[in-house]
Amino acid sequence: MNKKKGLQAVVLGTGLLVLFLGMAGVFTAKVTSKASSSQGADDHNTLTLTAIEQSQTRTFSGQLVARQNATLAARMTATVADVLVDVGDRVEQGDILIRLDNADLSAKVRQVQQALASAQSQLNTARSDYRRMETLLAKKLVPQSQFDDAENRLNTARSEYRRAIAAVDEAETQFGFSLVRAPFTGLITEKIINQGDTATPGAAMLTLYNPDSMEAQVNIAESSLPFVTIGDTLQLRLPTYEKTLTGTIRTITPAADATSRSYRVALTLPVTDGDDQARLPGMFVKVTVSQKASSILSVPANARYQIGQLDYVNVVENNQIIRRLVVLTEEGRVRKGLKAGETVLLHPKSQKTD
Repeated sequence: MNKKKGLQAVVLGTGLLVLFLGMAGVFTAKVTSKASSSQGADDHNTLTLTAIEQSQTRTFSGQLVARQNATLAARMTATVADVLVDVGDRVEQGDILIRLDNADLSAKVRQVQQALASAQSQLNTARSDYRRMETLLAKKLVPQSQFDDAENRLNTARSEYRRAIAAVDEAETQFGFSLVRAPFTGLITEKIINQGDTATPGAAMLTLYNPDSMEAQVNIAESSLPFVTIGDTLQLRLPTYEKTLTGTIRTITPAADATSRSYRVALTLPVTDGDDQARLPGMFVKVTVSQKASSILSVPANARYQIGQLDYVNVVENNQIIRRLVVLTEEGRVRKGLKAGETVLLHPKSQKTD
């Protein structure tokens, strides 16, 4: 009985020993692993980075403005008799836009015209008397005093005539103030007064601008000022209508804005093709300024990837693939982390790198 128990104890101890050794991996085959940072690059597509000379550009925002624009106001107090235009109407230079009540002005014009006719008649009579007295005096048929009186009457008649002419001019000018005309060819942008309103001197009634005088105004940073000169051409883009134009620099303000340290640049635009709606005052515009060329190093999109918010590339060094953190612009320009001559892996797989 004791021998049987001893044999069971030996068998049980041997089994436990085998189980322990198995859990410790004594009977498991050894497998050698290779670090991902030392993976071979022979079977991968690679690209050697090369720096290129590229012109640098900067884009500045601005707006379209009309160099020829006007706000029309009355030059007299009167009731608005009629407004002949509306917002958006195209007018020609000299067109009558607003008529003010001018009944009293018309009556005054007629009155001074009659006074002018009377002064003309008196002048003619005085001139005839003077010539007659001049003839009689030469024949010594009248005394000098009568000739002098005739000469004074002629001078007085001449003065009255000139005064009457001035009065007619004044009355007609006042009458002209009752007709508000277009100072140039353009488009009506605002109608402030309506029929029946009272117009007063200096109060705005209409605004208009000339579409052919449109130009772009943009504030250029001080650092870009050396690259712009009067007469240069710059590329302009109108995002609203997806149009690209070429503008010519007309003026550069010779003083910087105290807050932004920028300079106002005005660019004339090519003559419109009749599509005035594509160039409206206040419309947003972007102007591109070319600066000196510099060496640019870029990484193509198929050679970079992101982990979180960070950019990475897989660099090939000594036939090994190494993950590297880089700093890039949105266009893929290298700011930090790479240099010309280095080789990067195309179509990288981030899970195979450290």
